[in-house]
Amino acid sequence: MDRNTTNHSLDNLTERFQSLTERKKAKLRVVEPLKSLPNWPSAIRGTPNACLRSALFAGIQGKERIAYKKRTLLAAVDGIEVRYLGIQLNQSDLDVWMQIVHLSRQQLPGFSVTFSAHALLTALGRGSGRSQHEWLKEAMARLGGAFVEITFHGRDAFGEKGFLRYYRDERTQRYVVELTESMLRLFEEGYTYIEFEQRQKLRKQPLALWLHGFLSSHAAPFPMKITTIHRLSGSGSKTLRDFKYRLGKALEALVSIGTLASFEFADDIVKIKRQPTPSQQRFLDEQQH
Repeated sequence: MDRNTTNHSLDNLTERFQSLTERKKAKLRVVEPLKSLPNWPSAIRGTPNACLRSALFAGIQGKERIAYKKRTLLAAVDGIEVRYLGIQLNQSDLDVWMQIVHLSRQQLPGFSVTFSAHALLTALGRGSGRSQHEWLKEAMARLGGAFVEITFHGRDAFGEKGFLRYYRDERTQRYVVELTESMLRLFEEGYTYIEFEQRQKLRKQPLALWLHGFLSSHAAPFPMKITTIHRLSGSGSKTLRDFKYRLGKALEALVSIGTLASFEFADDIVKIKRQPTPSQQRFLDEQQH
């Protein structure tokens, strides 16, 4: 091979390498810092749909928790993939995270929020004795230690060790908490206004709490298979018969507080008629025009 041919081949390789580099640069997505959180009234708790439409915060009692010892795919609606590593989270853990997000909503992401354990427990409608303080410590540890990876439509994946980082003064029981940005970014993929007063009426009813969040994230719930609800809620029920009984009790609780107008079972399907919130009613009205 003569020298000119060698130089020509090198030039071609250089051009191809530069072209490949430019294409890769063009495909890179620059993730801009999160600039703000949505704001909402004091009676509302804003919550990402990914937290409401999956088994990430399961509708289970604390004693039913399991430990995921490897990165595990949890049940979620189409378009959302949730992978989790750590002690299973439930609706009481969601209450804690929602309340801290609520306290943080009027400040810039990345800044810490300060509160006392007594104030947070009171806001959640809980007592403030020693056992409740210990419960809060456990919930904060679970939220801080969990690894969560959420992928939307096979496109964007958000992974983070923990929903929050915190410091606690053991003398005063005051917390300084920083919410992790990746988990706050879940708001960018859609979120729901949760009626906090309604949710408070469902305390100690984990499946009803999960259903309240799930149904709140849909303006017009569609008929669903009981097996689908069993899977998405992360239920610990071993038999479908047991779960159907629990589901019926949970739906009755939602009717009693005015979230649902009615429901009925038809074989392995549950049909739900809900009372839409004013904003959801406006959305439904717009869809008809």
